[in-house]
Amino acid sequence: MGAPTMRGMNPFARRLLSLVLAAVGAAASAAPLQVRSLTMKPPANAPDLGPFAAGWAEGSVKMPFVEGSGSVASRINDALFLTVLNIAAPQKPAATFTPPANQLPEGTTTQDFHASRNDGRVLTLTFSAEGCGAYCENYDTDYNFDTRTGRLLALEDLVRPAAFDTLARRLNQEIRRQYTQQIKTLRRELATARKKRPAAAEEIEDLTQRIELNEGCVGDPEEGRWRADALHYVGLSLAQPGLTLRVGRCSNHASRALDDVGDIAFTLPPSELQPLLTDYGRALLLQQGDAGPPPSPFGQVLHGRIANAAVTFRLDRVTADGTVSGQYFYDRYRQLIALSGKQAGDTLTFSETVDDKKAVLTLKLRGTSLTGQWQGNGQPLPVSLDW
Repeated sequence: MGAPTMRGMNPFARRLLSLVLAAVGAAASAAPLQVRSLTMKPPANAPDLGPFAAGWAEGSVKMPFVEGSGSVASRINDALFLTVLNIAAPQKPAATFTPPANQLPEGTTTQDFHASRNDGRVLTLTFSAEGCGAYCENYDTDYNFDTRTGRLLALEDLVRPAAFDTLARRLNQEIRRQYTQQIKTLRRELATARKKRPAAAEEIEDLTQRIELNEGCVGDPEEGRWRADALHYVGLSLAQPGLTLRVGRCSNHASRALDDVGDIAFTLPPSELQPLLTDYGRALLLQQGDAGPPPSPFGQVLHGRIANAAVTFRLDRVTADGTVSGQYFYDRYRQLIALSGKQAGDTLTFSETVDDKKAVLTLKLRGTSLTGQWQGNGQPLPVSLDW
């Protein structure tokens, strides 16, 4: 029996068949990506990094490696390894990966991850790690990807600029609510402690300090802790239906033991997102329409050439004062080169230094494309990059 055709069908039957075929097509394209775990193996010539290297040798740092068809998986892998570890991604999956000796994650002692969402539309990878500098801290970070394109998602991709004030206000309300509730609980405990005979001096002092810290963390009722123009520093998670913002605790390291609230995760459910989202955000989070992502290269991994040499670029998001950083590597050598620069209109100017040799890249922005030249050693070379 041949495949059904719409010729000769009545309008209702044609509509029904269209819906069935669309559903079949959507299901066929919604296969989750495969996510493997790779363990970091320190290079044999790694410098002596004290306790870090001991943990690394025991497999304390793990990274995901995504497998799938087309360019999506490689885009995700490039973005993950460049963003999380500041190294080029392995070209093939294996049980272990070894970074270059001069590109080791010195501040990371342990790192693991899990796929908290992988449904064929969004991939969310949640990392749990310990980082050490002046002191050690445990932290969680989410990375969210559009599995149709491999795009690393940012809040500004999903939320309309005019809605950032609303989002900041809602986040500040949640922060105040949690700290205000905690203050009420602590005050009840303090009242009980003061009634004890003999007086519980140490308990009273501890509760008093906790109340003072929590009162400071409530924030200004008018301003709040977070302004709209700072929301790009807030963690974004799409692991659950809706949109979740994750903010770190209010307290510093010295007083964290007094911070009973700690990290805060605030979720806006799908029912409240409609007026806040871009067309792309509605397509991605609410399955309304099929709008594509914004035509911006920032925060993404680009591929192209400098002269005849294939290169991989990653550009960070532009800061409020126009500065922008990034990194790239020649695909043949896979050694990272750091970039620092500025954006002025549609022009990006970067500087780099490799082995005391300086170069300047001047690039014109057109949608997701960057074209221009690399100038170093007195020799200009053409540059072309695109998503």
